[in-house]
Amino acid sequence: MQDNIGFMEDDFPSRRLVETALGNEEADLVITGGTLLDVYSGRVLPHRSVAVRGRWIAYVGPDASHTVGRKTRVIQAQNRFISPGYMDTHTHVAYYFDMFDFLKYAIPCGITTLITEVETYSFAAGAPGFRAFLDVVRDSPVKLYSLVCPMATNSPAVRSLYITVDQLRELLRDESVLGLGESYWQGTILTHDDRVIRLMKETRRMGKSVQGHAAGAVDRKLAAYAAAGALSCHEAISAENVLSRLELGFYVMVREGDIRSDLGMLSPIKDEVDFRRLILVTDGSNPERVVQHGYMVDIIQKAVDMGIPPLKAVQMVSLNPAEHFGLSHIVGGIAPGRLADILLLPEPGVMKPDLVISEGRILAENGKLTIPLERRNPYPDFLLKTVKVDFIQPGHLALPQAMAGPGGLVRTMDIQPGGLVTREGSARAGMKNGEILPDPENDLLKIVFIERVSGRGERFVGFVRGYGITSGAVATTLCWDTCGVVAIGASDEDLAVAVNRVIETQGGTALAREGNIVLDMPCDVGGFVSRMAIEDLASRFNQFQRLLMDLGTKLHFAHLTLCVLTSAAIPFVKITEKGYYRFRENDYVGNGA
Repeated sequence: MQDNIGFMEDDFPSRRLVETALGNEEADLVITGGTLLDVYSGRVLPHRSVAVRGRWIAYVGPDASHTVGRKTRVIQAQNRFISPGYMDTHTHVAYYFDMFDFLKYAIPCGITTLITEVETYSFAAGAPGFRAFLDVVRDSPVKLYSLVCPMATNSPAVRSLYITVDQLRELLRDESVLGLGESYWQGTILTHDDRVIRLMKETRRMGKSVQGHAAGAVDRKLAAYAAAGALSCHEAISAENVLSRLELGFYVMVREGDIRSDLGMLSPIKDEVDFRRLILVTDGSNPERVVQHGYMVDIIQKAVDMGIPPLKAVQMVSLNPAEHFGLSHIVGGIAPGRLADILLLPEPGVMKPDLVISEGRILAENGKLTIPLERRNPYPDFLLKTVKVDFIQPGHLALPQAMAGPGGLVRTMDIQPGGLVTREGSARAGMKNGEILPDPENDLLKIVFIERVSGRGERFVGFVRGYGITSGAVATTLCWDTCGVVAIGASDEDLAVAVNRVIETQGGTALAREGNIVLDMPCDVGGFVSRMAIEDLASRFNQFQRLLMDLGTKLHFAHLTLCVLTSAAIPFVKITEKGYYRFRENDYVGNGA
């Protein structure tokens, strides 16, 4: 791929393709004797061949022998299925791991195009952070497109980094930037701040895409969100949600991954609904899952195993998203004049490819990379120094008894089953020497948030229930929709140790117990991305979960729960440097209940 762009007229060899299709010039690569998954007509066509010239497909038909010359590489498909390359068009690859480490696992699974949110680099450094991400991934061997983050946040400190309309306009001029990323509907249509609507309007004016996030929106609110300019939603969690979004013209991205597993909602309607506006996405993946299961192909396989015809499943990760993002003239199917992103699938119903071709180049065969793949572009220094917080002492986390409400009641964030949603609650805390104390034996822990943008390190200390550890503390900078440090612990001493470790490493996650660091996962790139090998990172994720379970948590993904406690996307109460933010009341409140 050249400079991460999808199409350049001077790169499109129209005359050479014409001559190759006619048989006047030879192809570079020919696949012969395969069964074509024709995503355009919805048919499965036996005895098909494909001829490739350079990066592009020149011929598709029953016999490509007229394009074969002395230098042509011929691949006998032997009736295997010829499929377009897979596309994951709602993901978050700028999180956890180095991009090129991730591609070692993604490419053999058939991924030839990725469209990613870039919220982490943006929250760490605004528009310069976004541009830095584009530079770091510029030489990717597969197509990598990006979406500008609207930067919805509950944290006031981050607002100094907001991407402006003028900056958005400049970013959208890059052909690898396809539009505006997910904007939360509540902050878009329910407030009198039209900042996000202005971003959406400018994106649409420039002919690019606006991605949506309509979790919980129904009827007039969903309609208002569509009217604001949102074109897709990946937050449907029921068949009814799917139908209501299709009815209003949304592309529905069906999510199956770390955050939620929603693919099963299609079962009741899979024989009734036209799938052409349905798109299958991961919404991102953690290192352990990538290393153990690969990337996305297990989700496509699950769709087929639940009764979705393979051709429809492939459409959901090829032509459908290509059409949604305005890329179908270059990707999304096997046809002349399209980029040669081609998979050979071994047998009916098996979705992991034997062969992966991206832009005419064989990248993987039999589950193994056939190209060298290593980290190439250095991270800029400013992205390696984003935790602008002084070390803390346990005494900095003490809460005077006067902060409690009547009868010693304190406000709590209560983590709900599943580990993502939090509700407001209250608990009677212990008191000693004029301080409010956590009560880990009764699942009442301290929670800390420290902003790391301004250099002032403004912080709030409160209480959380539902995390479940009886001792120790955890801290991370990988918190969603903000730029800060969030920590949960049973004692001020361990909280300080854990927080100070992630300050020392300029980002990441740390687990402390009895005054010592038990485990850490450094993520010093913007405080969100690790330079550790993805295999080592996966091992530490596994160890982190096991250690937390030993400390008493019942959460199935305790690290994710820690990270989402700041998110502007998931109700009903979240932690910020100004206190608890309450979605319904749209206010900030303190500890007194």
